[in-house]
Amino acid sequence: MKTRILFLALFTVLSSAVFAQDFSDDIESYTDGAWVAQSSAVWTTWSNNPGSSEDAKVSTEQAYSGTKSIKLVSTVSTGGPTDLVLPFGQKYTDGTFTYGMKMWIGAGKGAYFNFQATATIGQIWATDVFFAQDGTMRVETGGTVQASTTYTPETWIDLVFQIDLTNNVWDVIVDGTSIGSYSNPNNSIASIDIFPLNAAGQSLFYVDDVFFDFEPFVQPTKDLSLFSLTTKNTTIAGASQGLKMTLKNLGITPITDVDVTWDDGTNQYTDNLTGLNLNSLETYTFIHSAKLQAKEGATDVTVTLSNINGDVDENDKNDVRKVTVTGIVPAPDRKVVSEEGTGTWCGWCPRGAVFMDSMAHDYPDYFVPIAVHNGDPMVVTAYDAGVGAFPGFTGYPGAIIDRASVINPAALENSLFSRVVIPAKAKLVNGAEYDPITGVLTMSVKAEFTGNASGDWRLNMVVTEDGVTGTTAAYNQSNYYSGGANGEMGGYELLSNPVPASQMVYDHVARAITAGWGGLAGSVPTPVTAGEAVIATFTWNVPAGMKTENMHIISMLTLPNGNINNANTFTFDEAIANGLASSNEDPIALESLDVYPNPAGDQVTLALQLADAQAVHVQVYDVMGRVVASQAYGIMSGQQWLPLQTNTLSNGVYSLRIAIGDGFITRKLVVQH
Repeated sequence: MKTRILFLALFTVLSSAVFAQDFSDDIESYTDGAWVAQSSAVWTTWSNNPGSSEDAKVSTEQAYSGTKSIKLVSTVSTGGPTDLVLPFGQKYTDGTFTYGMKMWIGAGKGAYFNFQATATIGQIWATDVFFAQDGTMRVETGGTVQASTTYTPETWIDLVFQIDLTNNVWDVIVDGTSIGSYSNPNNSIASIDIFPLNAAGQSLFYVDDVFFDFEPFVQPTKDLSLFSLTTKNTTIAGASQGLKMTLKNLGITPITDVDVTWDDGTNQYTDNLTGLNLNSLETYTFIHSAKLQAKEGATDVTVTLSNINGDVDENDKNDVRKVTVTGIVPAPDRKVVSEEGTGTWCGWCPRGAVFMDSMAHDYPDYFVPIAVHNGDPMVVTAYDAGVGAFPGFTGYPGAIIDRASVINPAALENSLFSRVVIPAKAKLVNGAEYDPITGVLTMSVKAEFTGNASGDWRLNMVVTEDGVTGTTAAYNQSNYYSGGANGEMGGYELLSNPVPASQMVYDHVARAITAGWGGLAGSVPTPVTAGEAVIATFTWNVPAGMKTENMHIISMLTLPNGNINNANTFTFDEAIANGLASSNEDPIALESLDVYPNPAGDQVTLALQLADAQAVHVQVYDVMGRVVASQAYGIMSGQQWLPLQTNTLSNGVYSLRIAIGDGFITRKLVVQH
């Protein structure tokens, strides 16, 4: 049995000097089946409630050494409720901090923990560590993947974080081998939170042989550190970025001059920084004057400090940082959709707005942002229902990426990179016509297929609006970032909670999803072959007060499994300039169409003027894309008035699909008994 060492000084926040500190726990001193935090003077839980459902139990089912370990298992759909915390006694901001433990993860299960950056739990996450159910491990800061590897389930993993806080170097060591190091934007550490993140039964892991130790920083006479290097480690090939760097004077002697050089193996550029007057422990942040252009594939970039005050300093190890920048090549004509669940009532939702805006700005050619509001004046009921019912969507803000996964909006960039390389089955081109008197907006999407497809593929169209404002309190934005206690968030930390409506402008706001969440059934014939073009038409009545000049018209192509294969977005003016799409054969032999009354009660009438004799078939779809009514009228020509019974339909919004010969057109129908 190993010893369990506790130093009283560890659990006292010191106002002056800190001393070397150590802690270890092999779990052997606890009783089998006991609550860990309830049995310990050190461990606690997220809400400081030992012995509650947040606590974890000691188990003899697995052990790295001895006979016992801590068992963590999820039992509810949102993960947890186990939420075990080990405080480190204080917040560490310099010196060398080492944390280690052994982990055993069940096959097909997941595991997760994070380091908290401050002594107050829940303020700032320093690092997140995910063990996915597919056997991959990734280390993230603020949604950015800093290191990754694979792991073997049902074997003990030796995990160590070697953290040089003085120089901001976080090294991740798995089974004795470093899988990567990084500079952390939240370079401090105060506790670890161990949480079975996955849904009920999908997280199962054990923790044993936990330890940490700390060695304080001893200040040298002259030492300039390349404290942090901020880059996009993955980006679009050909994109340029500035290398953001922070220099920190760790020595006693002021720093006045330094040369900063970056080298990618082909190019080498140097900035000569003079007149700095950087005093002891001060920092200086700047962006290198020469931008780095990402090449296709992986490129190693080295940044070096030299000629520090005209000479060398005492520690050349912190004068160099290396980073690998990978340039990816998107699939042709490919765009990725983010449907973000948000609401003015949601205090964390400014995070979604900040990252959605950033992505729209940085990747306009590849990223399609849609903010789907919940519980506020901007809600679109059918769209909100689809987002809320999406598998894995558990809270706001949450971003649904191509309807393939749900992520924290902070991870949007990595999700874009993983999805944009997936080939599109068709190129989408949007067009529109608008009658400003009636407010009827008719939209079309032409899907030019580059590959064969079969099954229930569907087309859909969404309308969004930028620059949305309101004057009532319902447009106030709840803001948990106010005051900065929860970190910086695009300036929201400087605003009040809530942010008054007079200061809020909402972008990417979903205004309509014309064929419901499920898309328009039958809009893509099956099978369709490469080289074919499929056209679908949709209509929407633009409500008074909405600004068409701020609108985007978005098309989507969904797979039979519901994932989005491709999308495209045009401004309102661009779509109008394109006009409505039509095939060479112009299959819709229709001169006019009117649907009345709309809203309808027990019956609606379709007034058609047909150019020639055609078979007419009408189907009604609900917001989930299901056929709820259908009527075939046979072959007819000229002016026709077609009754359609709606008395069996519930009140709500529907989509009419009016097939005329080999083509079809859609109209919105509201039923209100």
